[in-house]
Amino acid sequence: MTSSGFGDAAGRPAAPAPVVVSEPAEPALREAVPAEGDFERLRELLLGGERRELAAARARIEELERAQRDLPGRLPDAAVEALRSEHGNPRVAAALSEPVAQALGAAVQTHRQSLVDALFPILGPMIRKSIAEALRSLVANLNGAIESSFTVRGLKWRFEAWRGGVPYAEVVLKHRLAYGIDHVFLIERASGLVLHHASAPGLPPLDADAIAGMLTALGDFVGDSVGGDGSGALESAQVGEDLVWVEHGPRANLACFVHGVPPAQLRTLMEQRLEEVHARLLALPADAPLRSIGDDALVRERLEPSVLLRDTDEATAPVAARKPSRLPLLLIALLAIALLGGFAWQRWRWDARVDALRARLAAHPGFMLTGIDARAWRALTVHGLLDPDAEPLDAVLADAGLGAVVPVLDANGYVCADDAVIARRAARLLAPPASAAIAVHGRVLRLSGTAPQPWIDAALARAPWIAGVARVESTLAPTGDAVADARAEIARIVAELQARHVAFVQDDEPVAGADAVVDELAASLRRIAALAPVARVDVETVAYGSNDDSGGSEANARVRAQRAQWLERALVARGIAGARVADAAEPSDAPNRRGAELRTVVHEAHR
Repeated sequence: MTSSGFGDAAGRPAAPAPVVVSEPAEPALREAVPAEGDFERLRELLLGGERRELAAARARIEELERAQRDLPGRLPDAAVEALRSEHGNPRVAAALSEPVAQALGAAVQTHRQSLVDALFPILGPMIRKSIAEALRSLVANLNGAIESSFTVRGLKWRFEAWRGGVPYAEVVLKHRLAYGIDHVFLIERASGLVLHHASAPGLPPLDADAIAGMLTALGDFVGDSVGGDGSGALESAQVGEDLVWVEHGPRANLACFVHGVPPAQLRTLMEQRLEEVHARLLALPADAPLRSIGDDALVRERLEPSVLLRDTDEATAPVAARKPSRLPLLLIALLAIALLGGFAWQRWRWDARVDALRARLAAHPGFMLTGIDARAWRALTVHGLLDPDAEPLDAVLADAGLGAVVPVLDANGYVCADDAVIARRAARLLAPPASAAIAVHGRVLRLSGTAPQPWIDAALARAPWIAGVARVESTLAPTGDAVADARAEIARIVAELQARHVAFVQDDEPVAGADAVVDELAASLRRIAALAPVARVDVETVAYGSNDDSGGSEANARVRAQRAQWLERALVARGIAGARVADAAEPSDAPNRRGAELRTVVHEAHR
């Protein structure tokens, strides 16, 4: 029993060769042939293992053939599963990158309108969102700049802009709109493959190939659909909160993802870096792949986000912070010193004038200074005590030299015992004739000169009662004609009466200080009454009221009568009787004022 092998020329397993048993010639030999069951057991013993191996091989082959028939349907899912794994499958990605790039490029060339129709619903909202975000950012930045214009920080920024010679808006943007570079991509222009990718520290990983493909597709789309003739290129785009700047080169493009508002110097720096990359590409061997540029240490270092930020700031610093001239600072310092010096000078002059006014007020007879409330260059109030018989303070306050500031006097009354004030008080109360003189020294009242005898008698009787007088000394001599002297004295007193009047606020309400005026009128009438018998005259006193232009004629007549009656009652209260109240008719020479006055008529006495 023999076998020719386990497979044919085609590699398929061959069936076992049949065993040929020849007929024995003799009956003895025929009886020696084993039975059918024994033959099977013999074949199992001899060929069982090989048969089982052949059966298993056939099963595996059939399974592989079925798998090969299902491979086209399972291949996409297997590729996607390999790319979605935790670390990806570099071999699958490398194998698919070239075909996918070629297929995408062919699709863009052949199905351009389809891509435009598919991307239009996506790009429209994206562009509108980008514009809205840009406008919101612009309004926020503008509001921030306006709010900070007149604050301490805004003034500091204006001074920085003035010193550096740059616009104020650029300084505001530099301080308020900080920027940073998140990702840097170096992309092959033809295929869209990533030649180099670098990210800022702390950022989550990105699918660099997908982003590079997206940028390439968008660039082709913009160049084909917007540029028309292919001259247009995608230079910037808004992706979420990041701004994407793209610089195009002959063989590679450089893209930076930037947050914030970058300066224009970053665009210039990107152009320089891309030129350096192309210079390095020219230095590569002819058979070196383009992707090897990503392994260049110099290229990797120059395209790091931190290096780009540093070089951008260095390029911006000379413009924004170039060394300024010292002349403006010197002028500012001189101006500040001049302002401070002028303020100090004005303050010193003000204080000196206030001190001079204080000294003059303290030395003024009849005034006791209690304080000066002075607010520099704005107001000044003088507080103190003032004797009614003291010299008025108007001249002293007017000569203070305080510029536009008018001093205000806040004084209360008191009785002063200074000699000058006692002399004025005695002259007011005694009313000496022109030929008599009054002097006070050491509170001693001295009367000298000549005067009518009645006035001498009355003065000597009243002088000791004058406030502040300690003693009275008199060298008065009577005049020769007592009647003439008395009449002259009466004429003088009448002239004084004509000069005095009581002022009213309205109707019959007198002003403050009206009682003092009435007291003086009463004293003058007493003196006239004392001199009248000596002068041999009769005196008639009439009280008149006066008014201003306001009011009607009837109302004014009533007011005049009320004021005249008020003066008559006030005199009666002081012991002066006999003053007659004039009728309501206004005299032709009545003054235009709210007041009341006395008019005295002197007649020869009837014998």
